[in-house]
Amino acid sequence: MTKRLLIVYYTGSGNTKRMAEEISRGAEQLGVAVEVKRVEECTLEDLAGADGIVIGSPTYFSNVAWQVKKLIDESITLYRGRQLKGKIGGCFTSSGTRRDGEDCVRMLELAFGFHHGVKIVPGIVRTSRDGEKEVSEMCQRYGMEIAKELLS
Repeated sequence: MTKRLLIVYYTGSGNTKRMAEEISRGAEQLGVAVEVKRVEECTLEDLAGADGIVIGSPTYFSNVAWQVKKLIDESITLYRGRQLKGKIGGCFTSSGTRRDGEDCVRMLELAFGFHHGVKIVPGIVRTSRDGEKEVSEMCQRYGMEIAKELLS
């Protein structure tokens, strides 16, 4: 049975969208079926129905964009039924600085890993200093790492 990975992201400048696409490419290399959605298009049913979930946001003041936070807040209904517990997950951000990006990733890991019980593959951070090729490779490796967890 093919595993389904949902990659949800918000983008302001296009950086997190490009990261989502590269993570998708990496996961697809291992045969995982990937759906990439803007956070505004994602429903709670999408989250509950996926085998794996990866969430991406730009970093704003060491935190996620409000569009992503809105989805997290709405996911409380899934939390009550523990509907995400045991799924494989990950998170990523595009940030001006590594420290701010790590804070943003930590917030996503807390929401989905600690509270929802998703098995998180430690998140990745792109900074304004990282080159496009380096980011592409990092994201594809991350997608493959998540796919391996899904398939194990």
